[in-house]
Amino acid sequence: MLFVLASVFAISFLAVYLSIFFTQSGHSMPSSYDPQLPSMDIALGPPPNSTNIPLDTAITVEAVASAALNDLHLTPKVPIGRVYSEATSPLTYLNIFYPSRLLQPSTTYNVSVTILNERVSWIFTTTSEPFRPGVNYFLATNVLWISIAVAVSVTSVVGLTVWFKLRQVLDEL
Repeated sequence: MLFVLASVFAISFLAVYLSIFFTQSGHSMPSSYDPQLPSMDIALGPPPNSTNIPLDTAITVEAVASAALNDLHLTPKVPIGRVYSEATSPLTYLNIFYPSRLLQPSTTYNVSVTILNERVSWIFTTTSEPFRPGVNYFLATNVLWISIAVAVSVTSVVGLTVWFKLRQVLDEL
């Protein structure tokens, strides 16, 4: 019985956790921009000189897959909580830098990164609007607790159902 309940808990936890993890994000994704650099074709986000950028925006740099991407700097300083990288085509690689906290409102950020030993810099300005998180933000930032709550609930329902069925069978004997 304990094995069944442990399995129900694990399966329901993983199902909820993975479905939220792969479908929801606590960050806005910027549109990309292709600057005119003679030595390389790259896409940057948020676009250079853009304004009204949401406070939960991630920083993106898409460059040639063999490019060495180093030294991402944001001024004013914002700590990067996690970096995600993926191949977007056989020749390009997307790097997403997720700030560990919200960007400041009405602030101009200077972003710089070294790609293939060439310094690339751009600026963007955040919105003056306060941050109003949506459902996807709450799901993404509370995925662990939501998964635990659902797994406990499902396990409780299955456990009570089995207990009542077992009691019913024993009463008939």
